[in-house]
Amino acid sequence: MQESGKSKLTVTLKAKANFGSTKFASNVVIKFPVPPNTAKTTIKVGAGRAKFEPDQKSIVWRIKRWTGGSEFMLQADVDLMATTKTKAWSRPPISVDFNVSMFTSSGVYVRYLRVYDKSGYQTHRWVRYVTRAGEYQVRI
Repeated sequence: MQESGKSKLTVTLKAKANFGSTKFASNVVIKFPVPPNTAKTTIKVGAGRAKFEPDQKSIVWRIKRWTGGSEFMLQADVDLMATTKTKAWSRPPISVDFNVSMFTSSGVYVRYLRVYDKSGYQTHRWVRYVTRAGEYQVRI
C-alpha cells in the first residue's frame, strides 16, 4: 500500500494458495478496506472480478475457483476526495473467506467409524472433508 499525498492511494495485493495443486479453493472472497473518503477506483486483477463497494467501504475481490499453489495479484489506484478532517485512516484488516473441499488444514482424518443400528439402516463408506475460512484477517 502506497499513499501518494492526500488524494491518491495505490494498492498491490498478492495472494497465494498454500495447498497442493490437486486441490482447489472455491468461492474465494477477499475484502480490502479503503478510506471512507474514496471517490473512484481503477482495479486490475489476475483472476476473478473485483469492484469497489461503497456500502462496505472496501474493494471486494471474488474468485470462483483457485487452484492450489497458484498466486494472483490485485492492483488498484484509489482516488480520494479532499476532507477537512486531519484524523489518519486506521487501516482495518483484510478479510478472506473461502472453501477447500476434500482437504483438512489440521491434518485430522477419520480412520475408523462403526455404526450400530438394528433398524436395517444401510451405511455407505464416504467422508466429506471441507476446510472453511472462519475469521481470517490480515492486518496491514
